[in-house]
Amino acid sequence: MHLIETVLLLLLAVVVSGSIARVTRIALPLVQIGLGAVIVLVTGVTVDLEPDIFFLLFLPPLLFLDGWRIPKEDLFRDRAIILELALGLVIFTVIGLGFLMWWMIPEMPLAVAFALAAILSPTDPIAVQAIAARAPIPKRLMHILEGESLLNDATGLTCMRLAVAAATTGAFVLQEAVVNFAWLALAGVASGIAVTLAISTAKGWVSRRWARTWALRSSSAC
Repeated sequence: MHLIETVLLLLLAVVVSGSIARVTRIALPLVQIGLGAVIVLVTGVTVDLEPDIFFLLFLPPLLFLDGWRIPKEDLFRDRAIILELALGLVIFTVIGLGFLMWWMIPEMPLAVAFALAAILSPTDPIAVQAIAARAPIPKRLMHILEGESLLNDATGLTCMRLAVAAATTGAFVLQEAVVNFAWLALAGVASGIAVTLAISTAKGWVSRRWARTWALRSSSAC
């Protein structure tokens, strides 16, 4: 019953947070964070969620939903700018922010500073949408920001993985890091293309089969 009560409480918090955000005109993520903190302080209820489970169950549907909403023509038209921001800007931010935190906190290992910077560097598409709702942003610029926020998570997670590996092993080889980054990027793109082709093929086969069956039944009924 504890799990069921926790799930119901979280669902109620989601509904209440939406109402509070509409009334107060505060960004929904901020309301949800504040309401979650209040629930923990009042009830003492906490939810332990493994990072691997979160990445497997929650992150892919969120990214899929964002990718589904983005106009595909605009995404392909501005693909060069989006890739430059999602790859180059994130890596530049990780390096710059990592050295800055290491300079400010000398006791912090450099690899740990890079790992923390990799967590903070990618922008959130929800935050981008919240800002766009309050400020007049050109539509093309909004599409670029949405596309960049859709792809930068992969760059940030890869940088964090390399930084964590360097922190745990105590060694960092630039050539090996570049090779691992390229391998993860290419493998991710190949996996996405393979899954997309498989789903599209299955969807097309099911549509043709059901369409043929429906046409035969309609002709028999006539």
